[in-house]
Amino acid sequence: MPIIRGQQDSPPIILTKPGIFELEEKRSKFIGYCTSVKNETEARAVISEIRTTHSKANHNVFAYATVEDNIIRMSDDGEPSGTAGMPVLNVFQKSGIIDYVCVVTRYFGGTLLGAGGLVRAYSKAAKGAMEAACPQELIIKTLYRVTCEYNRFDQVKYNLDKWDIPILNAKFTTHCTLTVEVTEAQKPQFLADINYTVLQIND
Repeated sequence: MPIIRGQQDSPPIILTKPGIFELEEKRSKFIGYCTSVKNETEARAVISEIRTTHSKANHNVFAYATVEDNIIRMSDDGEPSGTAGMPVLNVFQKSGIIDYVCVVTRYFGGTLLGAGGLVRAYSKAAKGAMEAACPQELIIKTLYRVTCEYNRFDQVKYNLDKWDIPILNAKFTTHCTLTVEVTEAQKPQFLADINYTVLQIND
């Protein structure tokens, strides 16, 4: 089922950097690579680049999912059905990660691994690459414009500092107008309390 932002029970997780992991199983070399992508076009570009880099490999198995396109794709790339692409995809679906592409390259070592061996090897390569990519919870932030009278600025500033909400921009004309960045965790307290010290709040 395609991933749709906002349907997860817990906050989504993203990859913070490219991850690479290598392993060897009965002389077959597996190279897992994953990175964050915004859409299918970026995912396809990564897959194409890996295929070019490892043009002599026997298989370049992949899986990706993007929120923007609401799409999930995978490929066994010539491996027996269900032994490569699906195991790679399962690793990421279980993790809660969104907006990713993972390619696992295999150089065949001459010994057949069997269906179970392939599933384990591709899963391990994908998981190793995923962990190397340093997954972190996505912090969703909202910008607010807070307008207050001059005699209330100190109190507003005090509350923002107390909530650890940064002021991105400040303008002082007939009123004090502040642009602030609020996380989802900060939002309930911010919206509940800030009205005591401001004239208006605009998304």
